[in-house]
Amino acid sequence: MTKPNIIFLIIDSFRADKFFDDKSTTKKPNIDYLIQNGTYFSQAISSADATILSWSGLYTGKHPFKTGIRSSRFNRLDESTLTIFDHLKKLDYSFYSFIPTFSETIGLFPNFENKNHLYDFTERLDSGLGKKILSLFSSLSINQPWFLNIHLMDLHFPLVVPSGFNNETFGFSKYEQIISSVDQWLGEFIKKIDFENTILIITADHGTYIKKIKKDSEIIDFEDSGEKEVLKKKFTKNTPKILKPLKNKIFFSMETKKKLSKLQNISKYDLKPHEKRALMSGHFSQDHVLFDDIIHVPLLFIGKNVSKEKIFSKQVSLIDILPTICYLADIDFDYSSCDGKNLFPLKNEEVFQEVPTYIESNPMIDMRSNDVIGIRTSNFKYFRDKDSKEKRVHLYDLSKDPLEENNCASENRMKVSEMEEILQNLLRSPKKVEYNEDDLSSNEIENELRKMGYV
Repeated sequence: MTKPNIIFLIIDSFRADKFFDDKSTTKKPNIDYLIQNGTYFSQAISSADATILSWSGLYTGKHPFKTGIRSSRFNRLDESTLTIFDHLKKLDYSFYSFIPTFSETIGLFPNFENKNHLYDFTERLDSGLGKKILSLFSSLSINQPWFLNIHLMDLHFPLVVPSGFNNETFGFSKYEQIISSVDQWLGEFIKKIDFENTILIITADHGTYIKKIKKDSEIIDFEDSGEKEVLKKKFTKNTPKILKPLKNKIFFSMETKKKLSKLQNISKYDLKPHEKRALMSGHFSQDHVLFDDIIHVPLLFIGKNVSKEKIFSKQVSLIDILPTICYLADIDFDYSSCDGKNLFPLKNEEVFQEVPTYIESNPMIDMRSNDVIGIRTSNFKYFRDKDSKEKRVHLYDLSKDPLEENNCASENRMKVSEMEEILQNLLRSPKKVEYNEDDLSSNEIENELRKMGYV
């Protein structure tokens, strides 16, 4: 059996509701085409609110806390943890990639065939990256299966709208206008893909807040001035190591001042909680990190061995991608060795079982007190302070409150206890665990959590 080529496309900061939602104001005919011709998972959840932690789950099929990677600033992939690249190496796959330069710090990626695989954080499709990708398509082997790994930063802060897309024909916000631009490039990529022999996976590491809303017939626009931010990043990029702590303190101080200014500007409006947290969010702030704006992401499979015109509505996790790739590529794989599950349970007439998704915030050395961990199910989301079960406790009934505006933890302590129990069982489990919310154990695992640094 000929092994399929695989394209793994991660579009940084892409929200699920802007990928597949009739309320989106973007122009995205190519994304719509891909959804119509593939299988789309409408309730895909990222394990983390930041790139590095999300990657650690994406490429290993494990919960991030099991991989050794904790952030881009410290820790690397545990040597015993296998990645999708390790599994594909056994089948003589060749590897190509386009990833931002900060990926070098974590030991997650193999050597890639193309020497130009690293690009600057601020490079976008329209500023040269798109042409590099198109050029690579023409040089890929036809005699050896390949894995093409692409991570795009176009939708990530700072937002720079490409020329010709900066008007409301392509979207209400800068963010949506950039999606329209990305979609156009996807159309060019599609022309180069032989879907009879290739599997294309599209997802995002995390989502983002959109800081432009219409309220009381007025527009409140706090979207970043992308061009200025790019210049600032280029200026501070080469900050001497000894000065970086000072630079971080300055940035956090600036963020606080921005928040105070924003509060004054929006105080006259009667804003709903989800509107306020979107407008008040800042790039260097970890407040409100695990709401669905951030962790609900797209997940699409299309191509060889993938069904067409299927919308799958059960909750899934991005850690499910690795075992699913192994299944679709017919790789001999021990599915019990990872926390994720195959999303196409066709062999042996398996029944798909939905399980809770572990979620956590990115540890930031300067703001450790803001770290949170939790669990999301189809109906409930629970998260709390990483170091204490009693601090910053959030519980949302997603079936009644999809916008997560009412923290019902105080009036639903039993459900909080149940969700905490699920979280504790997961944190202590060395392997994948199946959960039943109606049948929860009451084991205490404080010592185990302490060993892992969670208490």
